[in-house]
Amino acid sequence: MAIHKSSDSAVGPDDIHYQMLKHLPQTALNTLLCVINESWSSGSFPSTWQQAVVLPNPKADKDKTDRNSFRPIALTSCLCKVAERMINDRLVWYLEKNKLITNMQSGFRKQRSTTDQLVRLETFVREALVQKCSCCLL
Repeated sequence: MAIHKSSDSAVGPDDIHYQMLKHLPQTALNTLLCVINESWSSGSFPSTWQQAVVLPNPKADKDKTDRNSFRPIALTSCLCKVAERMINDRLVWYLEKNKLITNMQSGFRKQRSTTDQLVRLETFVREALVQKCSCCLL
């Protein structure tokens, strides 16, 4: 379930945090699922899900008086992040089930990593060397 996959993080503008969501009774979880499904079906999202609190986060070992020594951190709604995770899971499931993602795609997929691509590249180069031919990488 998308809520239980979530790790605790700072709350967004709605002040709802993951610990609250993780302890909801089943009836409240069902209601939340209905809200997320309705949002998905209608294509409209609650306005608080579209807001963020942006805080400056200092970079390590940088001058704190220089504004370039900070990077912005956006705190968004945990409910929105749960909905995003659910939508992502649904889309990935659909794309995988219908074979709409090429087998060459490894990054951001379960049971795969960009290391798979590095191994594939190394194999391609080694085969070219053994066959004494050139290879072109794009």
